[in-house]
Amino acid sequence: MRVAVLFVLCAALACSRATVEPAADTPPAIAPSSDPPPATQDGKTLEHFPGRGILRIADRPNSPTIELELARKDAERQQGLMFRQKMADDHGMLFFMPYDNDWVFYMRNTYVPLDMVFIDRAWRVVGIVENVPPLTEDHRSVAQESRYVLELTAHTAGKLGIHAGTRLIYEPRPDVAAPAP
Repeated sequence: MRVAVLFVLCAALACSRATVEPAADTPPAIAPSSDPPPATQDGKTLEHFPGRGILRIADRPNSPTIELELARKDAERQQGLMFRQKMADDHGMLFFMPYDNDWVFYMRNTYVPLDMVFIDRAWRVVGIVENVPPLTEDHRSVAQESRYVLELTAHTAGKLGIHAGTRLIYEPRPDVAAPAP
């Protein structure tokens, strides 16, 4: 009986996702899931991402507002914008990373070309990877530590005047469930 219990425990641990700190010289990649996405109603938001927020550019009167979906949990970060066919120019996804790191992203199952904006814990942009082509597994990073990563449709960062050094203001919105499909 003890052997069977030990076997079950070992199997459960082997199947669970372990948190592993990256090696100092190897930034971790955000590995996307191959699970199909939850149903969408308007092509902008997923049921899977109930968190919402807005982002503005600091020190800029009449700053445009970016409507955000928040990826705060591991499953949300892994899913990201995979399987999306479109995203409005005034929308984006903000990834809340678990700690400061030189984060690496790629575009597996992501159909929308993106700008990837890497932001430090003080909400200052540390680097941008612009116009990332869809459906690639090339690793993208900015060789700077960040705490947040903002994904926007391609060329949006430039149109909004977001560049390294830009300070952003994040405002959370109360979590609400996305409309039923």
